[in-house]
Amino acid sequence: MKIAVAGVGYVGLSIAVLLAQHNEVKAVDIIQEKVDLINNKKSPIQDEYIEKYLKEKKLNLIATLDAKEAYRDADFVVIAAPTNYDSNKNFFDTSAVEAVIKQVMEINPNAIMVIKSTVPVGYTTAIREKTGSRNIIFSPEFLRESMALYDNG
Repeated sequence: MKIAVAGVGYVGLSIAVLLAQHNEVKAVDIIQEKVDLINNKKSPIQDEYIEKYLKEKKLNLIATLDAKEAYRDADFVVIAAPTNYDSNKNFFDTSAVEAVIKQVMEINPNAIMVIKSTVPVGYTTAIREKTGSRNIIFSPEFLRESMALYDNG
């Protein structure tokens, strides 16, 4: 399968590395340094397993800044964009997730989008109604920093 992963923090990079063992994966980020590190088989985050897999495993993984290129032929787009929580307002900033959804719908409306970002209860139903897309699903993550790939495995 062809899979794009939007965001290469703990969640996105661990999923990209895991899926790249048996699928074609394009990891999208907005930071050139992260993209360069991944393409040089180095991890931009501290995680023993991710570092080991990047260095030692045969992975079909390319990191890119080019969202169009990554989303165009993807069967699935895993969304691991940041959602900052404001405890004073009891509010999740889901703008990064919504920006990815908008891009995917413009570039490849048939792709299945899997939200791995932390979002509030009811968000998936609301965003499906707002966009008119039935191709948006939510799959919660439960990962520990520095153990993300291990926890996903």
